[in-house]
Amino acid sequence: MTATSHDVDRLPADRRQPPVGGPERVESVYDARASFNLRASLAELWEYREVVLAFGLRRLRTRYKQAIFGIGWAVVQPLAFLALFLVFLDRAIGDQGPTYAAGSYAALVGWQFASTAATAAGSSLVAESGMLRKVFFPREAPILGAVGAYLPDLGINTVFLLALVPFLGGTVGWTSLLTPIPYLLLFVVALAVGLPLAALAVYYRDFLYILPIAIQLLLFASPVAYSIDQIDARWHHLYAALNPLVGPLDGLRRIFSDGSTPDWSLMAASAGSTTLLLVVGYRVLKALDRRMADVV
Repeated sequence: MTATSHDVDRLPADRRQPPVGGPERVESVYDARASFNLRASLAELWEYREVVLAFGLRRLRTRYKQAIFGIGWAVVQPLAFLALFLVFLDRAIGDQGPTYAAGSYAALVGWQFASTAATAAGSSLVAESGMLRKVFFPREAPILGAVGAYLPDLGINTVFLLALVPFLGGTVGWTSLLTPIPYLLLFVVALAVGLPLAALAVYYRDFLYILPIAIQLLLFASPVAYSIDQIDARWHHLYAALNPLVGPLDGLRRIFSDGSTPDWSLMAASAGSTTLLLVVGYRVLKALDRRMADVV
């Protein structure tokens, strides 16, 4: 995507950058110094919804462009982690019961989406540095597009999850219809993490190296390889509030291990901390927007 692509041509005329040195060069109507207005920012993002879609589709097309196995790698990764869990972790932490494989696989599908989407979102603005310097668009557009680009992977993994869970000792019942609720929360978590980190990475490239390490450490701080029942029940809600992934990942384990509903109190605790993280992250992005095109 370049500054003269057809995606840019869809931008409103008053947002396009005129040719450098042109006789009628004017300042963009966008003023990053203006006070933050959530309603105006969301309205502007909706106005640029086609640009968000363009960013997402381009990332989706290029991610597996030269991979022979293509999008199949999205399925291989959680299955490979599941094999490692069954061979090593299940034995190391003791017998977790007949539904351990099914619950872990469900949590792995959710974890892979959240972790890969957050990582992509965190590097999205740096990846679009050329566009940032040339054309105006809401800075959250490529971040949202990066998270959305992993939804097809999530859909494919869900199909495999539904097909394999019965063979792994789990249950596919009516509660599987509730799966979109944990998925939605995981989407918001990835977005909430990506918004501030993408902005910070523009100014400090160190965050591009810190984020993957932090994501891997977070794997062991989330109920993926183990059930939340391994933790004292007194700390469950604090755990879910401190780690927004706990509620949705535990919900997926419950849905596909024994066909029960998610623990709605844990989901609420994670949703509360996710909302706070999203609001703070969005404000950080807007605060750092001022000089982004100059330093990227």
